[in-house]
Amino acid sequence: MRILLIGPTTPHRGGVAHFTSMLSNFLHQSHIVTTWGFAPLYPRWLFPGNTAADPSKQPLVCTVDLWLDGGNPFAWWRVFRQITPGQFDLIIWQWWTPYWMPLVYLLQRNARRARITTIAISHQLVEPDAAPWQRWLAQAMLQHADGVIFFGNTTTLLPNWHTPWRVASLPSFAAVVGDAIPDQTTARQRIGLPVDAQIVLCVGFVRPYKGIDTIINAMAVSSQPFLFLIAGEWWQARQPIEQLIRRHHLEARVIIHDHYIANEHIVDYLQAADLLVLPYRSGSVSGVATLAETVGLPMIASTVGDIGNQPGVIARVAPDNPAAWQVAIAGFFDKKIPRTAPITDTTWQRLLQAIEEVWHDCNA
Repeated sequence: MRILLIGPTTPHRGGVAHFTSMLSNFLHQSHIVTTWGFAPLYPRWLFPGNTAADPSKQPLVCTVDLWLDGGNPFAWWRVFRQITPGQFDLIIWQWWTPYWMPLVYLLQRNARRARITTIAISHQLVEPDAAPWQRWLAQAMLQHADGVIFFGNTTTLLPNWHTPWRVASLPSFAAVVGDAIPDQTTARQRIGLPVDAQIVLCVGFVRPYKGIDTIINAMAVSSQPFLFLIAGEWWQARQPIEQLIRRHHLEARVIIHDHYIANEHIVDYLQAADLLVLPYRSGSVSGVATLAETVGLPMIASTVGDIGNQPGVIARVAPDNPAAWQVAIAGFFDKKIPRTAPITDTTWQRLLQAIEEVWHDCNA
């Protein structure tokens, strides 16, 4: 097929950019692919985090054929008008935030005029900390696509859904981790952690919906002497968390690495930890979970969305329940649950199969 893929790519930061880059590279193996990225991704006044490029010395690389100005809808209109009949067999666009509603509308209008099938890949219906009314808007915009791939089984929340769809697992982000896997002692020495401690990890952008305060409150009622490592760029104020740490006298047990974790260092954090925790208050799936699975790191996840059903999760715990999280973490260390051996990754092949099945449904 001749496929046009639209979405953020590296050198932007974050999971969606990594995903689009990896998807572009994978599709190139069996299809003719044109990739359109964004530069810049958002208007600077709107974006809450660091707008600098991914600082990784080993960034993901993909071929981007055209760059769209993410902050200029007039540029979208000019480019999408150039989509002509017979140019592509399929257009794939990403959905993860309502900011892109005008882009979706313009793209869909021109794709229909050119009689080109479109498939949306829904990373999440709305951002985890979004207002409730945005869910209705997200559903309305996804219905504009000819077909949809959902990550996480959110279709149960969408009544009267008639558009062809499939549910797919979020594919592995193993390409971010790479092949050089250090042992735990080496990994801890590289990032300045004690080699003989029990370490629980939370890694990635730090945002309120990720529930790190739940783990801190769990530590306050736990006799287990583990350390809690919070690693990643903060998109929320640090003061409330630091006050909570001081209130529970946990200054010696909570370690904060407040910076973006570059690709070449991700594996050190994953290998240094004994356990990854995902105490999310909301969400659909987690790219961090696919990273942990790559090195066999055990995970405890909350029961929201489909996060707790991702491979490698050994226990599911209700969000905002410190006592339950304390029990789950203590149980992990008491049982001395080992890492699992990485298995052959087929997740990208399964995603491609889902895309091709939806395309055939749309063109039956």
